[in-house]
Amino acid sequence: MINSKPEYYEQPCIWKSDHFITPSEIERINEVIKSIPLDTKTILDVGCGNGSFVNKLADKFPDRFESIIGLDSSIEALKHVKTEKVNEKINRISFEPKSFDLVSCLEVLEHLPQKDFYDGISEIQRISRKYLLITVPNDEILEDSLVLCQKCCCAFNPFYHVRSFCKETLSNLFINFKPITIRGIGPVNKRYLCHNFVYFIRLALLKPTPPASSICPQCGYQNKSKDLDIRHNQNNNNLYLIRLFALIKSFIFKQSEKKRWLLALYIRVNI
Repeated sequence: MINSKPEYYEQPCIWKSDHFITPSEIERINEVIKSIPLDTKTILDVGCGNGSFVNKLADKFPDRFESIIGLDSSIEALKHVKTEKVNEKINRISFEPKSFDLVSCLEVLEHLPQKDFYDGISEIQRISRKYLLITVPNDEILEDSLVLCQKCCCAFNPFYHVRSFCKETLSNLFINFKPITIRGIGPVNKRYLCHNFVYFIRLALLKPTPPASSICPQCGYQNKSKDLDIRHNQNNNNLYLIRLFALIKSFIFKQSEKKRWLLALYIRVNI
């Protein structure tokens, strides 16, 4: 395996994409802002990306907070951040313990490999004085998003999601913080409760093509063809097979409906 993440996250197209201004993303950011406790004066957003959260927060409340800081490992992403910003990784943050009233970490944890995940969980607890605010995809079925590298046939998530979270997972995520609320936000997603074999069949028959921004984590191949969408998987296979697969799932497997994301607000228990 190669470490293709740094190259992936330094692509300008990742941070200029229109997916940050879709109605669902706007709703997610608004829900996060509404969840900030009133006694919060200082905020650090870990994994701030292009600043979609901190920029809106600063614009909407120019006088409410004493400091709003965005932290990210991507230099390209930080070019879009309008607040104070820091180029660091989640697993090694330079701020002193309990430096911020609230530390947010939005759509980040699902991307982290094992060691970075546990180090990151430890770091955001260390630097928060009182609150943690987390969002993650809601009970994501990772197998349903797999694509195939066109060069080495490695199956991987095109956006590097490597773990899935549910309400129970989030309830027990931190040692020094307890949840105040954990709730679903965003639009309702319909999904089918399939056996893993079904996802294997999907890969074998449909051979889903990675979007142009994706870099294979095994061989490093990237298809930069202009006819591939930046964020969404565009499949060049037979459209009838795709529709047939969807039809079979709708008739055979149970369907569930869940909000797209989970939002969790925590408070420190050992002040």
